[in-house]
Amino acid sequence: MLRALIAIAVAIPLYELLRYAVLKRVRESLRRRARSYAEHHDVRVDLFKFGGKELVREELMNDRAIARAMMDAVERGERNVRDRVEEYIDEIVPAFSLTAYFQFGMKLARAAILAVYKPIVVRPPRDLPENATAVFLINHRSNFDYVVVGWALARQVAISYAVGEWARVFPLDALFKAFGGFFVRRGFPDPLYHTVLRRYLQLITRRGVTQGIFPEGGLTRDGALRSPKVGLLDSILQLSDERELYFVPVGINYDRVLEDEALLAELRGRENPPTAAEKMRGVFKLLWIVPSRLVVNVLRALTGRLHRFGYVAVAFGDPVRFRDMPQSGRLKGLSDEQRRALAKEVATELMQRIASVIPATPVPLVARAALELKCDATEGELTARVRELRSRLDERSIPTALGREFDPQRAARAELRADFERNRDLLRVETDVLASEEAEQIVRLGLERLSKRKALSTKGDRVTLGPHPHAMDLLHYYARSLAAA
Repeated sequence: MLRALIAIAVAIPLYELLRYAVLKRVRESLRRRARSYAEHHDVRVDLFKFGGKELVREELMNDRAIARAMMDAVERGERNVRDRVEEYIDEIVPAFSLTAYFQFGMKLARAAILAVYKPIVVRPPRDLPENATAVFLINHRSNFDYVVVGWALARQVAISYAVGEWARVFPLDALFKAFGGFFVRRGFPDPLYHTVLRRYLQLITRRGVTQGIFPEGGLTRDGALRSPKVGLLDSILQLSDERELYFVPVGINYDRVLEDEALLAELRGRENPPTAAEKMRGVFKLLWIVPSRLVVNVLRALTGRLHRFGYVAVAFGDPVRFRDMPQSGRLKGLSDEQRRALAKEVATELMQRIASVIPATPVPLVARAALELKCDATEGELTARVRELRSRLDERSIPTALGREFDPQRAARAELRADFERNRDLLRVETDVLASEEAEQIVRLGLERLSKRKALSTKGDRVTLGPHPHAMDLLHYYARSLAAA
């Protein structure tokens, strides 16, 4: 018995030492690989993220604006002021991990996206000055937006998101904090909280941290762009004299938004925003759909029957330097109310830029064309209308997402551009033929998706409204995503 106890007493510390050594080696290996990835792809990783959560916490606790807000709260007779501030700081401030971001986050993102969609970056982001703070402004169609934009930027920048309360559930909360995301309570009444959030946002802006913000403040319910919320933007603009600011409009669009029917049900049922419980249900549904689709698609891939929800497309617009915007010269000497009004002007202009880069994918194009034809047309008429719609989009420089299915037309266009001796009239005819072929392919892909959703029906060569009880709502939802068409 004594020998067994001695053996256990020796084995336990040896096991702990071995476990520590193995884990340390694994962590160091993952960290080296993450650093190597970032260096190889010249990824912009803001140095301030490596300062640690405790350093940020100390800076905020010693911030004068937060101290004044705490004193005001005490004078109003509020209790537990310091405890509340510490709670808000712990909730907001992330704990960025380079290993989590690149070795786990981006691999998970890629696997999740490929399990559900065919992803396309229609217009890649442009390089930005090193001595400026970049703010990516993104339209908000799905909770999947975070994953898609982070994946699209993975080889250029590690982006910190403003994340809504829906992500404050296990394991999303730990993941988003490790990826550099900071939580935002929308409509929370405590002014002390908003002071802490504003000063944190200004701190990371001053230190050059690249951010991603959804100016709509929440998911669109009807498919159209929402009016912008200016709270976060107003906080950032206050530092325009201290830091060069660049705003990058980002447009994202889907052939299938995973939450579309739930969002439309909210719109039909009431105008009030969803409760916290409803948001949680939506998150858990998303958490179930993605892994289940991953398993199903692995099995289908093994049998040669891989099936996904169509395209997800993202496009990055030209960066806008705030100093070049007309509002930049009017910012000084304004009251809080006047400054917020000016921030509203800036947000409205930037939303227009976002609208102009939201890419057109097959489902929105076919839905828009079908609605313009009163949901009763031949496939030929639908193809002609899609082609007209694409022409209108091209005139406004709005991108169209064309995946691998369009490789033959893409190669033919490249040959036409390279053939300088071709007759101009012949070139025009061949270009028209390619445009018609692309429109036919778009209609085929869009009809396939919308027919499976029962939003449209095809009988012979005729396309009509489908048997889905809310078919018209679905068509309008996707058609409205072409905001600038």
